[in-house]
Amino acid sequence: MQESDVIDYLERLALLKFTESEREKVRIEITKIIELFNELMKVEELDRVEPLYHVIEIELPLRDDEPLDTVDSSHELLSENAILENGYIKAPKTVGE
Repeated sequence: MQESDVIDYLERLALLKFTESEREKVRIEITKIIELFNELMKVEELDRVEPLYHVIEIELPLRDDEPLDTVDSSHELLSENAILENGYIKAPKTVGE
């Protein structure tokens, strides 16, 4: 697949029409991306490297769970923001018509 074919394909996918200057910018960017992937393909034993989720190791501060003595069966916590009907929280229908 040639670069012009890739650009044509991207135009159809994005429902756009590039000007000649935009096509040249996209061509340059695509070339850079392909070069980057080609460099990654040269890395040996990549499957032995653990995936990185963050560049630096971070831990989110979490609070300990604390059990409550009572259950909010009357939905007092939701009374100002939820629609209650016969003791149940009413929500919009999410399946089927």
